[in-house]
Parts: sequence; structure tokens; C-alpha cells
Amino acid sequence: MKRTIFTLTAGAVALAAGAAIAGDEKKKMSWDEKKAKMEAKLEEKFAKVDANGDGSVTSAEYMAYKTAEAEKDWAKWVEGDADGAITLDEAKAKQAAKMAEKKAKYKAKKEGRKDG
Repeated sequence: MKRTIFTLTAGAVALAAGAAIAGDEKKKMSWDEKKAKMEAKLEEKFAKVDANGDGSVTSAEYMAYKTAEAEKDWAKWVEGDADGAITLDEAKAKQAAKMAEKKAKYKAKKEGRKDG
């Protein structure tokens, strides 16, 4: 019996260590890899902002991009609101609902790990 428990414990430790090492390898990148990833993200965003595709971004293009982003954010804030405006109490209620949703997702994820 003691031998079985020892074997199971040793196996669990080995699996946990293997998962930790695999996770560390995933996170560790060389400076060149990090730099390439950051540059790729910058190029992607630059292309979105450069509306006419001429390789440069003007103030008007940047402002249009930011305005479009702000309009999307605003639409989320007033979604389902009849008057198209939001009060502080409505904002607090939306925030509380969003936090409850995140908490439920986290709890479900955590419980899923316990089952696995």
C-alpha cells in the first residue's frame, strides 16, 4: 500500500514538473524573438491605421482610427440602453454584471481543472 502511494505521488510530481518546464519553455523567448513579435504587432496596427495604405499615417488617419475605436467602445457601454446615454448607476450595474460574469468563468475554469 505504501509503495502504491509513493509511486502515485512520484508520478504526480513528475507530471507537475514536466508541465512546469513545458510552460517555462513556452514563456522564454530570446530578445530577437521578442523584438520580432513586437515589430509584427506594430506593423499590424500601423496597417490598420494607415487607411490609404501609402506607408505613412497622417493626423487625420490616426484620429479617424481612434474615433472608430471610441465609437465601438461607446456602443458597448450603451448597448441595450433606450436613451443612448448612461448614468453612473447604469455604469456601475454594467460593471458589476461584467465582474460577475468573469468570476463565473474563472470559477468554472478552476472547477474544470479539479475534474481533469
